[in-house]
Amino acid sequence: MTLIHIFFLCPRRPNSFFPAVFHRIQKIRLYRYYSQRSFLSGELGSIPSFHQLETHVRTQCSSLNFDNNAAIKLFDVMLSSNPSPSVSSFNTLLTRVGRLEDYPFVLSIYRTALGAGILSPNIYTHGILINSCCHMGRLDVGFGVLGDLIKRGWNLNVVVLSSLIDGLFKQYRVQDAMELFKKMPELECSPRPITYLIVITHLGKIYQIESGLAVLGCMMKSGGWPNTAIFNTLIYGFFKSKKIFDAINLLRRMLDMGCTADSITYNTIIIYCFQNNFFDIGFGIFTKVVKDGITLSVETVNSLIHGLCQADKLFEATSLVLRFLEFDFVPDVFTYSTLINGYCRSSDAHTVRLGFRVFGEMLKKGHHPNTVVYNALIKGLCAINRVGEAAALVLRFPKMDFTPNVITYGTLINGYCKNNKNRTVELGFRVFGEMLKRGHCPNTIVYNALVKGLCAINRVDEASVLVDKMYSKLGYPPNVITYTTLIKGLCTVNRVDEAGVLVDKMHDKLGCSPDVITYTTLINGLCCVGDTQGALKLLRDMGSNKKIHWCKPDKVTYLTIIYSLCRLGR
Repeated sequence: MTLIHIFFLCPRRPNSFFPAVFHRIQKIRLYRYYSQRSFLSGELGSIPSFHQLETHVRTQCSSLNFDNNAAIKLFDVMLSSNPSPSVSSFNTLLTRVGRLEDYPFVLSIYRTALGAGILSPNIYTHGILINSCCHMGRLDVGFGVLGDLIKRGWNLNVVVLSSLIDGLFKQYRVQDAMELFKKMPELECSPRPITYLIVITHLGKIYQIESGLAVLGCMMKSGGWPNTAIFNTLIYGFFKSKKIFDAINLLRRMLDMGCTADSITYNTIIIYCFQNNFFDIGFGIFTKVVKDGITLSVETVNSLIHGLCQADKLFEATSLVLRFLEFDFVPDVFTYSTLINGYCRSSDAHTVRLGFRVFGEMLKKGHHPNTVVYNALIKGLCAINRVGEAAALVLRFPKMDFTPNVITYGTLINGYCKNNKNRTVELGFRVFGEMLKRGHCPNTIVYNALVKGLCAINRVDEASVLVDKMYSKLGYPPNVITYTTLIKGLCTVNRVDEAGVLVDKMHDKLGCSPDVITYTTLINGLCCVGDTQGALKLLRDMGSNKKIHWCKPDKVTYLTIIYSLCRLGR
């Protein structure tokens, strides 16, 4: 492998690490120079005993209060002590500073100590430096350290090469990283589990999980045995690539090989199963975890509840919350807000009332609701047409030290505008005006609610003007929902030809492709005015026309046209 420019030189010329002006600086002058630059701070002190110095370094570096200031003071002591500290002490300091993620400081300490002639670096020192260079994104310096290491006669080790592989991946030099990984045996340095973990992790990040699986195969062929961390990385990669069944199969293989799955394994699987509607698999694994006595995180259980609520399995979600104490969990605000939101998504009054009961239980437990919780309650009230109570709740926000946000106003506006009455739509526009007065910027969702309200009371021309303003002046481009709502409004007032023109305009000029709901809405409009031929032609085009062939008709599309044909006796 070609080494890039060498930055660090041999011990015989340590001061060459610095600019030419420092070549003749003695040890104490070098220290004073750095003190004047505030690189070092505090009073100069030294520890006369070598043993005491070594103990002092280890004690300071293991302290929980160790920070950059402590590192500077400790290096101050090390630099001025006589005898000088061992390379082991310097390695301890460099490692601890590296954990603070102050990687430039690691290099500065090394340069100063080397220039002062009190450090003879070993293979571990170089490994720390290379790791720091890779974290800084300075692979050129990292390869320079590698060159210095080879000049000093040290043999490469797995830590050095693993750090370089990690750095190459981080700079998206995947081919170079894989080439170095494959050459490790030629360099008489066999990869270790940490090396395999680095390679598999980075391959998973760029969705090359099959390549990661091949690396696992190479590891096993060479006599290596994968650990839990490697399997967890692969399982996460499969889920990230939406290959859920491959992830589950890998879990089975992992257990068959005698490798124990941990809480990270199960947290990952359960979260992804419930996020992707694989509830049976998620519940099966959750049950196994509970039986095995493995501790899951609260975030995992909250994700499980969220998934159940999204699938309208509210009874199961509530039962799980009631069993929290069995699992040594305490429901938090997120748990309750997820459950309340699940109940308040329904348009059934009884279900929404259950959401308010959960809210009461939350207050009893001493939890303080946030804006997310109140927004969910407002949504529930609007869903069952109790918009007045929702508005009253919003008016109480200042007394509860809450400020309504865009979601609050958007939910209330949508509640008013969906009632198909002139008075309520006007109230929706009043809320919109109040929202603007309060300095909130409405988003596309808010404007969609206003467009829907205007179309619901047959004020289609005003809705069309508002959509045009969204496109040209307001800075919130209409989306497919906006245009579909306007198309439905045009069809409702029998202006189907204009609706058809708007659909074509969406595709050709507006940069917003119609979806299956848009075309189904237009087909319904054509059928309502008796143009079944036009509706059938559009249905055929949805399956074959190059312009819209990607938008296949669904069950609702077919039911719409079948119902219309039956109604017309055809």
